Amino acid sequence: MKGVELAARFSFIVNHLRFCGPEGASKTFCEYFRGGSGNLHDLQSLLSRFEGAYLYLESIGEKSNLYPFDKSVVEAYWIGNELLDYFTDDDVRLIIKRLTQRGLPESIGRNRIDNLPSGLFPHHNFNVFYVGVGNLTGSVEATLNNMENCRINSGTVLEVLSSDSMLVKTTSLMVRDGRVYDDKEDIRTATYLPEILPGINTGDCVALHWGFAPMVLDDTQKENLRKYTDKLLLALGHCLSIQRKSA
Repeated sequence: MKGVELAARFSFIVNHLRFCGPEGASKTFCEYFRGGSGNLHDLQSLLSRFEGAYLYLESIGEKSNLYPFDKSVVEAYWIGNELLDYFTDDDVRLIIKRLTQRGLPESIGRNRIDNLPSGLFPHHNFNVFYVGVGNLTGSVEATLNNMENCRINSGTVLEVLSSDSMLVKTTSLMVRDGRVYDDKEDIRTATYLPEILPGINTGDCVALHWGFAPMVLDDTQKENLRKYTDKLLLALGHCLSIQRKSA
């Protein structure tokens, strides 16, 4: 799978829900997935207009001397891999500063820069947990429920319910002693597109993003997603800012 397609898979659901990205991008993504109109150049052009994701891809690409849509770069941002290990605190501060040029309010950006814990890196879950889900676009509130939905998680398929839905066993976020942990077992329904997950089977491990399964994870990807999520939560400690009201 090419990096551009991988990015489109993860970006599909947030555009479909009208949370970010150019209007109608999800339709173009679907057309590409179904083998109809659209090509990789069309996908790349649309993906570069997503408010935050493309900036993160650019930052990882610049740090590793790779093209922003190189598969390893895209995987680093959405799932996690060794490309994230080379980021310094100053690198992360610069990314936050650049986010203010893409829509993040200056007051939030300054707060995040001034209070940055050491050891963070530009994974999608960093954007969710620290920059704050919805803060870049203003599309949703920064609640624990929205944080849970927006972050990338994994789940094991328990049952395929229909041609576009499945039952998965996963984990969910919970707050204990003022800190957020990812250790509450949960069973929930997830949707998927049969065009991108043909032949999905019980026991498969899938990525989850806003209740949507964009891909099947192999063992290494599953371990990396868990590893980099845990590292973020450990580094953040009590620094997650969550609004105490339901989404």
